[in-house]
Amino acid sequence: MPQTRSTAAQRELAVHRHLMRFGDSETLATPMWEQRGTTVAVIETQLGRLWGAAESATTDDASRLRETGLPSARTSVLNLIVTVVDSATADRVVHAMMSLGIHHPSRAIVLVADHLATGDALDARISTHCHVVPTSPDERICYEEVVLTVRGEAAEHLSGVVAPILIHDLPTSVWWPGDPPFRSPVFDQLIDVSDRLIVDSSDFGDLLAGMRRLTTLRELLGIGDLAWQRLSGWQERIAQFFDAPRFRRYLPNLNRMVIRYAAPTGHGRKRRRSDTDAVAPDVAAPMAEAILLAGWIASRLDWRRHRTVTPLADGGFRLELEGHYEMVDLRIEPEHTDELVPGELTSVRLRARGETGAAEFIIDRNRDEATVATNSDGMTALLRQITMETPREAELLSAQLGGRHRDPVYDAALHAAVVFLAAARSAEAAGPEPIVAPAAVQELGG
Repeated sequence: MPQTRSTAAQRELAVHRHLMRFGDSETLATPMWEQRGTTVAVIETQLGRLWGAAESATTDDASRLRETGLPSARTSVLNLIVTVVDSATADRVVHAMMSLGIHHPSRAIVLVADHLATGDALDARISTHCHVVPTSPDERICYEEVVLTVRGEAAEHLSGVVAPILIHDLPTSVWWPGDPPFRSPVFDQLIDVSDRLIVDSSDFGDLLAGMRRLTTLRELLGIGDLAWQRLSGWQERIAQFFDAPRFRRYLPNLNRMVIRYAAPTGHGRKRRRSDTDAVAPDVAAPMAEAILLAGWIASRLDWRRHRTVTPLADGGFRLELEGHYEMVDLRIEPEHTDELVPGELTSVRLRARGETGAAEFIIDRNRDEATVATNSDGMTALLRQITMETPREAELLSAQLGGRHRDPVYDAALHAAVVFLAAARSAEAAGPEPIVAPAAVQELGG
């Protein structure tokens, strides 16, 4: 046990070295407040004082208040709870939060919890930040970053630590970077005090189990998935294929869909899905984006899973789906490359039969560019190069925080993804299985 506690202490120190950057930020409005061995009541009191009248501050604080123009009231629009389990996660959180403040000012509570750690049960650091409003230089958007280190028994009761310091008239989101501990009571506690959960299904250690849990959680609260958000550019370009009347007639007759995603070769540099240039391990569930995109198309067109052609093996599988007029050959395949982050899509190819022949709709990506092409009756009708850059994690998080509480399109895609992945894990063919209710939207987009 001493060795375990020593390891926990080293891990905690590494995490805090990253999180201390909140206090080094150029947006810092007042000196960072820090107290070891504190209580929730003391933290509540300190947060109240930060937004009191400027004259109640110390001389140094008052000077900083005047320099930054800190208002007498916060401008937070939500509570954001973030969990941090290691230094890599801490680095991701700091980068994202620094870019997030001006768009979604919040009372951000960063939790560093370890039930094996020893020492004081609760340490706290509070920093206040202000951003100048680009359209109004005399106005500032201000918010707080609260870093809580919770140890020992207290780490098993995080809701009791967090709930009292939330701003209770604002919505609360939980962002859980990495693989969420879906079966942990601590996870359930934080869900109970929140309105929205934000995850990245590409980080799930068990993609099927994680997605299944999301399908149950979406009945209780809003779900934001950064893997789904990354697909927005692909969805837009796929939908554009069928905007033209000459190609729209092919949509009900799609009979083949091949989606490829980047898989590491074991050589070259692995890149993290964040705003840093640090080397990081492979994404845990690289198939997440590919299977969500397949689920999106299938749910929009009301396809049904018919049988498993090739079960899941070596990162790929093949299913036969039942469409309106055609049986659909669905293939998800890895493409070994070090040019993209593992899990990012490299290619989408759709094929359809028409009255005069076949048509193929293609998007092939290479680094930050992609080729978009349409082949109809053996002739290339559309060929162009487009930019397709990977959005930063802060941009993805911002979009999810500002999105709809419930996204029925994501819900349907997620359900379809679970059906596909469960079928691919078994070679046994069951009967036709519906993916979405018949009332679902019957076209791409939306």
